[in-house]
Amino acid sequence: MRRFTICLLILAGFAVAAPSGAGAASFGISDQQASTFYNPLYAPLKLKLARYVAPYDVVSDPNQLQRLQAWYTGAIVAKQRMLVSFEHSRTAGKEQTLPTKGQFTTAMKAFKRAFPRVKEINTWNEVNRCQVGKRTEGQPKGICKGAKGAKLLNTYYGVTRSVFKGSKIIPLNVLDENNPGPALAYVKAFKRVAKPAPRIWGIHNYSDTNRFSKTRTNRIIKAIGGKPEIWLLETGGQVKLGAKVFGEAVAAKALKCMFKIAKNPRVKRAYIYQFNGDKPDASFDAGLIGFDGVTKRLGYDVVHKRTAAGAKC
Repeated sequence: MRRFTICLLILAGFAVAAPSGAGAASFGISDQQASTFYNPLYAPLKLKLARYVAPYDVVSDPNQLQRLQAWYTGAIVAKQRMLVSFEHSRTAGKEQTLPTKGQFTTAMKAFKRAFPRVKEINTWNEVNRCQVGKRTEGQPKGICKGAKGAKLLNTYYGVTRSVFKGSKIIPLNVLDENNPGPALAYVKAFKRVAKPAPRIWGIHNYSDTNRFSKTRTNRIIKAIGGKPEIWLLETGGQVKLGAKVFGEAVAAKALKCMFKIAKNPRVKRAYIYQFNGDKPDASFDAGLIGFDGVTKRLGYDVVHKRTAAGAKC
């Protein structure tokens, strides 16, 4: 009887401990390159989630279609669960033009036919980051801010819910930025019009991780409120940004901060950007490996160990 009682106590202990493990975030990679999945250094990281950012009209753009097809094939070979985020067209002259509801619907149906194994859709990428002047980084002004933008996003959200029935739909992700005001404003505006209320919200929190902070992420999560899941669709440690070179050691510290932030029970996924390092003259580099494709950076080991040890945030 005593032995039976002890067994019951041990089993009860496991039952109590289980939820903390069950609530841990899952990690993946956000990267535009098919080569990621064939690199021998990728498999040891044991990442099974992969994200790609595509123009909404990717199927009608031969160059963009070819790139996505290569990534899609590689992700299948590597047995990845695929998530695709949509944004503005990359066709010359159309980058600052938003699609009508009909055009967006046609594009989404074409995408579903071409890529039937993608079961997770992010309706619009970095929706609060506006294009400036004639530059095409960011999103067109008709969607990137204000009540009008939130209403248009809700229209697109309805389309993705209708076309991709049974899939996980993340209607938007917001970029935290040094000043999270625009992100907070967009979240509040979208909450007022979103129907139904999203079950998953996306955040890009580079500003927090690379400033060794979690205040912006926490403020955005608080603004979202309720109980929806939070997915960090882009996060990680920057080796270089513009003219600033932070280096591998600083980027590795930022990755540790990322793992600490991901311990928030609301955070269910985090996609690290990016696996491949960029060429020396690139304006952005957050790679876990060098541009040569064979050199592990300090951040690689942080991700391999899933460690937040020594995180300052």
